[in-house]
Amino acid sequence: MPGGGFVMSFTDITAFRKAEEALKEANESLEHRVSERTYELSQLNIALSDAKHVAENANQSKTRFLAAVSHDLMQPLNAARLFSAALSHQEALPSDAQELVKNLDSSLRSAEDLISDLLDISRLESGRITPQCQPFALGPWLEALGAEFTVLAEQQGIDFRLRSTSLNIVSDPKLLRRIVQNFLTNAFRYANGSVLLGVRRQGEQVRIDVWDKGQGIPADKLQFIFEEFKRLDSHQTREEKGLGLGLAIADGLSKVLGHKIEVRSWLEKGSVFSITVPMHSGQLNSSPPPIQQDSSPAKPLAGLQVLCVDNESSILVGMHSLLSRWGCDVLTASNRHECASLIQSGIVPDLALVDYHLDAGDTGIELLSWLRQQLEAPIPGIVISADGRPELVSEVHAAGLDFLAKPVKPAALRALINRYRPLS
Repeated sequence: MPGGGFVMSFTDITAFRKAEEALKEANESLEHRVSERTYELSQLNIALSDAKHVAENANQSKTRFLAAVSHDLMQPLNAARLFSAALSHQEALPSDAQELVKNLDSSLRSAEDLISDLLDISRLESGRITPQCQPFALGPWLEALGAEFTVLAEQQGIDFRLRSTSLNIVSDPKLLRRIVQNFLTNAFRYANGSVLLGVRRQGEQVRIDVWDKGQGIPADKLQFIFEEFKRLDSHQTREEKGLGLGLAIADGLSKVLGHKIEVRSWLEKGSVFSITVPMHSGQLNSSPPPIQQDSSPAKPLAGLQVLCVDNESSILVGMHSLLSRWGCDVLTASNRHECASLIQSGIVPDLALVDYHLDAGDTGIELLSWLRQQLEAPIPGIVISADGRPELVSEVHAAGLDFLAKPVKPAALRALINRYRPLS
């Protein structure tokens, strides 16, 4: 200051220092909490990864279990269907016994459908269904499917009509068949006397419709019916109740194929289930002929010598009983050793029906290859199995053999055997 002295100014920074210390502690605490949360998230991710791995293993285990159980259940069902078919061919069977056989066959078919549905749902959930889309003629495909349901319609007193077409489409014929088949089965269950299977073109798309004159579905329940194990209370029938999987399978298969399905319904008037598929405008390289209905007489296979190989004795008995009634000369064996004994006795069969999964790890393909080598002849063969995986069916066809799924449908079996019937 002028004249000497000085002035000092002091500011209290205690609050600032405390705030600074608090911020420093908060920062350190935050870093610690971030570190803790990062560790916790890391542990949670590990736990989630482990849980996902466990769930995937459980799902795979469930799929394998269902496949194994389905295969084992199909074996006695196959034998039962064979016995039922053989019984239906009994001459002079009383009318009441014929009705019992018809009901028995219907019950066995329902059990087979339930097992197939469970297996299909399992395959859909595990992503094991791979579509093999190709162009094909829709008309013959529809007529083959219609022929099957025409017989069912006659049995149930339903007016079933089919409107065919000359259009070609692109899809997987087998998967698409299962979808439309489920639509028809559902329509037959709830139809009020009339079902129509028809086709409508929509630009570059083709819509396949299944109409019925049932009681209809409320608008708020239209999506509900596509859920697994769901059935509308108002749609209970006196027929077999089932598990409510048919439409759920159709929905799952349509998503695999990338096709759109829809349902429209009018209460007390009926419903229409539809699937829309791409149209094929080009030429077809080849078109498989439609399945012809077998109209041959009761014993069309007389003189045909058939070798049946299966490790289930009940199936051999059932096959022998059914084929014998068709006029075949039937030989049976359960393994290669018994086949070798037949060969040594001079037997040369016209046809071999062989189960795929045999004892000691042997397969139907391997046994038929061995049989051809032993006989030095291209013996035709049909591999029969409850294992219907696409890769197995492809392997059978690659070996120049036919494939038939268990439980064996007598009409399908007879149609295949007829290919090898003697010309004389």
